[in-house]
Amino acid sequence: MKKIIFGFIACSVLLCSCHESLEKRAQREAREYTEKYCPTPEQNYTRTDSVVFDINTKTYHYYCSVTGILDDKKIFDNNRQKLTEALLATVKENTSFRSYKKEGFAFQWTLRSDKNKNVVYFDKRYTPKDYNK
Repeated sequence: MKKIIFGFIACSVLLCSCHESLEKRAQREAREYTEKYCPTPEQNYTRTDSVVFDINTKTYHYYCSVTGILDDKKIFDNNRQKLTEALLATVKENTSFRSYKKEGFAFQWTLRSDKNKNVVYFDKRYTPKDYNK
């Protein structure tokens, strides 16, 4: 009986020590996604260059490049509000974000020119205040 109890306690301790926090899981998943899929194939004139999770700010951050005909400052200047609303809808509706939203994570998109990486067309962070309205 003592062996069974000891074995149960040992397994419990091992399982608890192997359990990663949601923040660590988000960081690992972002890194694995970037390593496996990024840069993603171009789709609708955009490509995801990397995904990063910042533990300090609890922010899931998507870095993307804009290509082709969308690689134009005027397009972003004229459609900033539509893009802001579309990405907010993505945060609200994407079921894969559910556990992260529950913990108050933020989500951020940075869209850069593919022609000139120093040009940032759009950089927006969505917090629980934004997506819980």
